[in-house]
Amino acid sequence: MQYTKKYLARITIEALTAFAVGSGEKGLTLDRLAVTDANGLPYIPGTSLAGVVRHELNGVSFVDDIFGFSGSNGKGSRLIFSSALLVGDDGKTVIEGLKNIDFTNSFYSFFNRLPERDHVKIDHKGAAQKHGKFDEQLVFKGTRFVFEIELTGNDSDSENWKMLLNIFSNPVFRIGSGTRKGFGKFRIINHSSLFKIFDLTAPDDLLAYLNKSSSLNQQLVNWDNISFSNSQSCSSWIKYSLTLKAKDFFMFGAGFGDQDVDSITKNESFFDWQTGIPIFKRDNILIPATSIKGAISHRVAFNYNKLTQAYVGNLQKSEISSKLDMTKALEDYVVKRDIQNINFKSNSHEWTKVENEINADTFDNLSEWSNFLEAINDEVASMEENIGPVGENNLAVKELFGFSKSSKMKDDGLRGRVIIDDIYLDGDKSVPKIFNHVKIDRFTGGTIDGALFQEKVARYDDDINLHIWVESKALVNQDIKNAFEQTLQDLTTGNLQLGGNTSKGHGVFTGHYNIQ
Repeated sequence: MQYTKKYLARITIEALTAFAVGSGEKGLTLDRLAVTDANGLPYIPGTSLAGVVRHELNGVSFVDDIFGFSGSNGKGSRLIFSSALLVGDDGKTVIEGLKNIDFTNSFYSFFNRLPERDHVKIDHKGAAQKHGKFDEQLVFKGTRFVFEIELTGNDSDSENWKMLLNIFSNPVFRIGSGTRKGFGKFRIINHSSLFKIFDLTAPDDLLAYLNKSSSLNQQLVNWDNISFSNSQSCSSWIKYSLTLKAKDFFMFGAGFGDQDVDSITKNESFFDWQTGIPIFKRDNILIPATSIKGAISHRVAFNYNKLTQAYVGNLQKSEISSKLDMTKALEDYVVKRDIQNINFKSNSHEWTKVENEINADTFDNLSEWSNFLEAINDEVASMEENIGPVGENNLAVKELFGFSKSSKMKDDGLRGRVIIDDIYLDGDKSVPKIFNHVKIDRFTGGTIDGALFQEKVARYDDDINLHIWVESKALVNQDIKNAFEQTLQDLTTGNLQLGGNTSKGHGVFTGHYNIQ
């Protein structure tokens, strides 16, 4: 087939939340580092962009034709993605190529220390797993990037090109890892996002295409602004918009304190572009999406169990297997090493061999003991699979928030179908409050000497807007849908608290929600 058209677009995007595109490397204090270019600045590889776009187009008929496919009859891709490179401190220049970056500059200095988030691995019960803590490096909210897309085609690719571009304006489109942890939301900067279709059969267009530089800083003449549309892109998702107001104080802990107190609320800085150039705004209150998701997931399980009457008393009790008999394991060993009926002399070679074997026996190499331990592990696994409908064993939690791959159950796993974004609150509008506490002796009920500690919590009087996107497939089951919406009702009526120290009265929110 002869291709006579070149579809090109230059797109500027801005991160609306922090995001993570990993380098695959570990740092001295971090388990996962963000990818950076030769200048030490964050960027988004073209492979990452191509991967997420192809994933969003999964199932669309023209995907293999445009992206190509492998095999004996494979076909190369007709689509080219450039890497998305950082927009500099003037709001216009793209930092490309090897530059002598002045990291003492008020803009570039902030990239010396990128944001960090700590996480803890959650087990099948929905609880924190021991030794499961890990940390990762992110890129600031508000960071801007520029990239280009080029499609080689003909007139029949016109509609495919429009669908391809509209993916970037899809409200549920995310870039990078941790997209179900609140990361990776972007917006298109319309005034600097342009496109051009070159007709290679027209001499002027052919010459213009040949003269186009690969530089993202080249001035584009006679290019048109992209008219993005997302009217069809979210038909398979349901949007829940919540307006919340903190009844009193709340705390999403940072895990450490400052010079004044032992524990502070989590905050994170970002870039603000309201003036047309990046202004760094420090110490904004962060409400992590993971904290919201964890609370909602736990309450969804409760509400679903209540609706389906899955109570503890109704669960089948697991009985300890008869195989878990350590006495029998020891008896088997005694029989194996019985020396009463030995017919050879104590100074014989045969006697020495048996004596050496007995002396070498340890718990580590006894087959009887190994069999006993294997039986214990099998029993524990069986009991864990029947612990009741909590965590990943709860159908509503699995359908909404996904579950990990299990070799025992031969499940392929399921990606979460709920998207919640991190929330950033203006730190200047927050009213901090310091509480003094003292640790109580559980035996005497009195105070423990030297156990005074302080925590700084936040109060925010403005409305807090929370948007939750749920894939409609996850809500086909009416009980799951009712359990999820009852959970949102619990949240907006103050019956579901968010954040830490909820037992001290913190984290109560009220408000309302609507479905779009």
